[in-house]
Amino acid sequence: MKMKRKRIGYYFLLIFMTFLVLSPLLWMLSISLRRNVEVFSIPLQLIPVEPVLEAYVKIFQNPELFKLFINSYIVALSVTFLCVMLAALAGYGLSRFRYKGKKFMIMYTLLTQMFPMVLLAIPYFLVISKLGLYNTYIALIIAYTSFALPFSILMMRDFINSIPTELDDAAKIDGCGPYGTFFKIILPPSLPGLIAMGIYTFILAWNEYLFAIVLTQNDAARPLTVGIGMMIGEFTTDWSQLMALSIIGSLPLIIFFMFVQKYFLQGLTGGSLK
Repeated sequence: MKMKRKRIGYYFLLIFMTFLVLSPLLWMLSISLRRNVEVFSIPLQLIPVEPVLEAYVKIFQNPELFKLFINSYIVALSVTFLCVMLAALAGYGLSRFRYKGKKFMIMYTLLTQMFPMVLLAIPYFLVISKLGLYNTYIALIIAYTSFALPFSILMMRDFINSIPTELDDAAKIDGCGPYGTFFKIILPPSLPGLIAMGIYTFILAWNEYLFAIVLTQNDAARPLTVGIGMMIGEFTTDWSQLMALSIIGSLPLIIFFMFVQKYFLQGLTGGSLK
């Protein structure tokens, strides 16, 4: 009987915590289904009396907003591809090879994560402007890759450390070189780590705002996060459309994570199980 009460208590706690986590998303959905004049209606209505899709229709009929989605996908997928490819090779090198300065490289990689990104905004702006890359996809891809790559390298190094070195020795006996060992022996069991790293990188690139607004000027390369922020006007704001755009912008991350969450958890814990 006591165990049943504890179990019921755990279930209620889980339901309560789930509600707390989902309540902001549910409130955004509720506002997006109202007309703008009904957002601040008194008394406050948690559920719209007459739900409408007016805000969503406006978004899909606006080609400028659609361009922001395309920009975000191009930048986020490019950064994810670069980080997965480079971090896997770098993590393999830091895990399996011995050379001078290896500890220094690891410490330096870790040190780069200790600086607040806001301190780097002006230096990045000056460098990107000098290179003639301002307001381009390449500027955002370079910036985001430099932010995500150090942590991704350390994550892959720890994950590859959990793979027994005896597999490398067996591959060498069979005639595999370093690249053959990496692609045939190391890469397949590293798939959960690669997926976890890819999710981390994609979320970082998709959600980043500061450097997106510093390194872009117009819709040619401006991502969705900046577009959402610019919908907040000085005197008036279309809250229904703002919330609708935020919901649509969150869907790729939610859907993507739902399909790969198992691999994400395996990747995060894999490096600690050696």
